[in-house]
Amino acid sequence: MAVTDWSTTPASNTSLATFDLRETYTNVADFNNIIRQMMADIRVFYNGVPVAADYVTKAAGVFSGTQPIYTGRGAYLHHNNSAYTSGRIFVQAEGGSTPSGMAAGDMLFEY
Repeated sequence: MAVTDWSTTPASNTSLATFDLRETYTNVADFNNIIRQMMADIRVFYNGVPVAADYVTKAAGVFSGTQPIYTGRGAYLHHNNSAYTSGRIFVQAEGGSTPSGMAAGDMLFEY
C-alpha cells in the first residue's frame, strides 16, 4: 500500500498492506511488522520526492550538464538545442509588436 493511498483522516486508515489496524492486535510481532511496513512505505514515498538541492535557485541560477526533464507541477523550462541560450517568456495581447531584444530560445505567447 502506497503512502498516497493513506487518508488524512486517521480513523479511515484501517489497514496497512496485509495488516488490519482496527485495534485487534495483541501480538508484539504483528505490531512490529506494522511499523516496519509503515517505514518501508514512507521510504518508497521519500525515494520519489525530488531533492530540493537539485533545483536551480531563484536568483542567479545556472543550468549545466544534463538536466532532468520534469513534467507536471513544478516543471521548468529546458531546451533540447544548445543554440537556444535564452529562456525568457514574453506574454502580450494579440497583435502587439514583437518585443525587442528577443534571443534564440525566448518564447512569445499572445492572448
